[in-house]
Amino acid sequence: MGAYLFALLLLVALGWLVRPELALLTSGWQQALALVGLLTSGVLTWLWPAYPASAGPAPVEPTEVAAPPLSDAAQASIAVLPLENLSGIAEDGVVAQGFSAEIVRALSGVPDLRIVPFLQSASYAGRMLSDVARELNVRYVLAGSLQRAEGRIRVIATLTDAANGQQAWSESYERNIDDLFQVQRELAEAIAIETGSRYLNIVSDDLCRQAPQGLSAWSLTHKALTFWTVSYTREASVDAIGWLEQALALEPDNAMAHVLLGFVLNQRVVNSFAEDAMAENRRALAEVDAALRLAPRDATVMEYASLVWLNCGSRNKALQTARRVVALSPFNMVAWGYLGCALTWSGTDEERAEGLAILQRLLKVAPNHPSFPFWHYFLSFGHTEGGDYRAARQHAQTAVDVHPGFCLGWVLLANAAGALGDEEGARLAIANAQHANPRFEVEGFRRYLLAISREVGDSVRKQTHGLVKAGLLTPLSEVNAA
Repeated sequence: MGAYLFALLLLVALGWLVRPELALLTSGWQQALALVGLLTSGVLTWLWPAYPASAGPAPVEPTEVAAPPLSDAAQASIAVLPLENLSGIAEDGVVAQGFSAEIVRALSGVPDLRIVPFLQSASYAGRMLSDVARELNVRYVLAGSLQRAEGRIRVIATLTDAANGQQAWSESYERNIDDLFQVQRELAEAIAIETGSRYLNIVSDDLCRQAPQGLSAWSLTHKALTFWTVSYTREASVDAIGWLEQALALEPDNAMAHVLLGFVLNQRVVNSFAEDAMAENRRALAEVDAALRLAPRDATVMEYASLVWLNCGSRNKALQTARRVVALSPFNMVAWGYLGCALTWSGTDEERAEGLAILQRLLKVAPNHPSFPFWHYFLSFGHTEGGDYRAARQHAQTAVDVHPGFCLGWVLLANAAGALGDEEGARLAIANAQHANPRFEVEGFRRYLLAISREVGDSVRKQTHGLVKAGLLTPLSEVNAA
């Protein structure tokens, strides 16, 4: 109708401009004809939607919209599917369900990992893993099978990165069934520990590769932690601090970003990277306090707070906090390592024995954990405290073999070598320490230990005995006299 009126008025206007004597709509019959045309166009307008052209192309089905990128909650989350019953016995289906539920219970003790409740994930048995991941908003899916025969049981667990369909790891566990519930618990905990270790490695690799631009506060925080622990250089500490400050700019009340900022600042002091050790340690303690005000019951926050306090000389406070963390989060392998370290650092013989046992167990149950070299370092420190320099040398050597840039590992190796009379080995280890960190000074290392020694008794002498014996340090009595 609009097109008809526009054309009619255009013809009338042109007629009056060019040949006024022949202009349209000047007579009655022309006006009647124009009115009929307008009515006809109105009828056609009303009828047109009901009778679309059949010759036109068929409507195209809308294409599926690509799924949005995984949220932070999905990145750090796992769904556990019921284990497939391969025994052919109906009652073993119930046993398989019990194993899966027990695995979910154990995984709930892994820090910073969201576990889909088993009652929710159980209904997805047999579904495509990509569907499971999308509908439950998870990245990882843990599935597997159970088979029981002649008093033995075998469980195969497989962790799949559903984002790309790749298998992250798969392991088979086989046990005698003396006590089904005990075996169920034992295998579930073994699977949870291995899953947590593999998950940390996958996330670490992913975040280290991602550029910081556009990352969320969660991703920036975890990128800072993983990049620092993998690189362990002064430059890495500067980058990590920058990313944590970006995370806090996005989320000022992010307790994890606060405590990790304190952790990295304190690590800069411990590793002789800090420009002003006193100022950076003060800021580190302030960040820890801020984190605990925001999340006083968060196990991961308390975990890193305990190590900062330990490295600042508050051993008793650190030890109490670490014990509380492992009680709250029993599959937090990092926290168990910090507890082992605190126990071995100038504790009683009983405490040192407990700490060494914890660290040895960690190496046995979680050999793929990214903290593996640091557990060897803690063991070396603990054996040094007990005067067992051969064991200290062995563990320090393993730590630096895995992590050659770990300056403090070389220092412990030098101290153990010197205590055993290997002066050349001690000097070579210190040269490697200074290659890893040109700012490192042996005397500065002892000054740091002295500054935090109020709760660690004779630890300074033990941790520098071999360095003095190898001629790398003057005896402490001479320093005090001077």
